[in-house]
Amino acid sequence: MSIPRILVGAAIVAALSIPLTAQQAPTGFHSIACVKVNPGKWAEIEEWIAGTGHKLDQSLVDSGTIAGTISLRTELPQGSASECDYVFVTFFNGLPSEPPSTEELSKALHKAGVPLTAEQFYTKRGELGTLVYDNITQYQTLVGGAKKGGYLVFNSMNAPDVGACVAYQQKVWKPLAEEMVKAGNSDGWAINEQVFPRGAKDKTAVSTVDLYPSWNAFINVYPSMMDAWKKVHPDMDFNSTMGQQFEKLCSIEHTVLYKVVDVTVSAK
Repeated sequence: MSIPRILVGAAIVAALSIPLTAQQAPTGFHSIACVKVNPGKWAEIEEWIAGTGHKLDQSLVDSGTIAGTISLRTELPQGSASECDYVFVTFFNGLPSEPPSTEELSKALHKAGVPLTAEQFYTKRGELGTLVYDNITQYQTLVGGAKKGGYLVFNSMNAPDVGACVAYQQKVWKPLAEEMVKAGNSDGWAINEQVFPRGAKDKTAVSTVDLYPSWNAFINVYPSMMDAWKKVHPDMDFNSTMGQQFEKLCSIEHTVLYKVVDVTVSAK
């Protein structure tokens, strides 16, 4: 399900915590769209994601318009406790691109082999779900990547000093994630900063993502994580590092488990 992005280009660039130079190509930008399924539309939205949504997304990826997409279904928590029933992530090639016009979307649908006009597309999508929020985020570090059928844990964090939180995560968690991917116990990891909106009352400024190839890998993560920790941080005590240092810099406030129901990447 492709969700239109509401962007303010100048504000996004101004909000970047890492200044862009001529030598630094902007990377890692993606939109995160949270959707609640309308009553009685669960079966239809699954069909939409696998059919119309996938065809359009794959066509946009293959044409170079976007870099890729991930469609996520909330597993825990569910029901009224869940803010989002589905989350749709769109990755950009460089800085976020401007949402397509009605004419551009109609052409893209035709090219993708979807027999709908832009107006029909928007109408049908509105019947299936309601957009709760849409934001622009940038990953600061990415290890591996999501795979269809896997699981994704999204950790929203409280970080008084965003830069210090990101730096410490990169120092401690990145090598751990790389070792877990190497051992086949994880599909990847990322640490993200929200770029826009970025007010004091907006969504979490810092988040991490843990990717797992299966339910068993997710549910049995602790033993495999301890094995990896001993290899990459033999001189660091896990409990004191995670309990003292991390709590000061970036404590987890909320965690959601998602099922990866669809992924589009370039065939090139």
